[in-house]
Amino acid sequence: MSPGAAAAGAIAVVLAACATTTSQDAMYPACNAAPAAGLASESTSSGHCPAHPTSLVGTATLGSSCTQASDCAPTCCTCANGQGAVVAQCANGSCLDGGDTCCLYARQCAN
Repeated sequence: MSPGAAAAGAIAVVLAACATTTSQDAMYPACNAAPAAGLASESTSSGHCPAHPTSLVGTATLGSSCTQASDCAPTCCTCANGQGAVVAQCANGSCLDGGDTCCLYARQCAN
């Protein structure tokens, strides 16, 4: 298998893993059975990531202290159906990374 094909396969596995409703995600362990408490999203009226979010404008990065999702830097996440939103999460007083927040967001899309 060529390196390009292997990389494409690995990306497909990651996307498939985060788009499922299983309770275990190997790539983003903070997403495993985690509640979506503190998760916030913002999308355009057509269901896509806004170029300039108005409510999720935080800049705090992974592990930074936060009191609400809007303190954290948002990540553009998409669902399997093509809809998307910018998403941020403040959990237990710390910002989660984009992979974890997108994983949790994808679980909401699947439900």
